[in-house]
Amino acid sequence: MTSTNLTIEMDILRQWLEQGRPVTILDVRPSDERAEWAIPGSIHVDAYHALKAGDPQALASVELPDNVPVVTICGAGKTSLIAAQELQARGMPARSLRGGMQAWSLAWNHAPVSVPGSAAQVIQVRRTGKAVCPI
Repeated sequence: MTSTNLTIEMDILRQWLEQGRPVTILDVRPSDERAEWAIPGSIHVDAYHALKAGDPQALASVELPDNVPVVTICGAGKTSLIAAQELQARGMPARSLRGGMQAWSLAWNHAPVSVPGSAAQVIQVRRTGKAVCPI
């Protein structure tokens, strides 16, 4: 299987989240990186080092919802690709976020905003990839 079949683009994930589409985001970064920022609603499993070391049991204890696409994320998209491969081997519909959190930091969208009492409309640009700092 090629990496193209295992990845999802940042824009697609952003659209899925905006549409409220069912998706599980599995963050496999080390805990210290996750503490800096995370995609809201994502699940964290500190499996980064085990995945990098080639541990086939790195995600064995992870329980994820059935029949819901899984998007794995890490810092740059390489280790999450390993995670997606492991999950797909278990029969799960998994993809890795291409470019990881580096790509997510570039997620933007826009929304028209009416100006009361005017026919003018302002386009608000929002950085959806800003994520949040977990508590």
